[in-house]
Amino acid sequence: MKLVTDTSKQAYKEIIQEGKVSTQKNNIMRVVNEYYFLHGVGMSLREICKNTDYEINAVSGRVNDLKKQGKLATWYKKRCPISKKRINAIEPVRSES
Repeated sequence: MKLVTDTSKQAYKEIIQEGKVSTQKNNIMRVVNEYYFLHGVGMSLREICKNTDYEINAVSGRVNDLKKQGKLATWYKKRCPISKKRINAIEPVRSES
């Protein structure tokens, strides 16, 4: 079973070359940090979409990248105010300083 199509791989390669991935990651980190600072809780993917105007597939991909880099994490569940479903809340990783 092929999980990632050739067109998806090509599209990802193109957005990396255009610098969109880095910009999207920076914007997502800013939104998640600001939200966490203001509310003390993490966000859902849909909340991030709403606050960045990015499509869910872009947000999901960048959040996964940021999790792998140790910048974002999910430690608890909350109810998403948009979908009304229980989700894993995404929040910034706090440094132990």
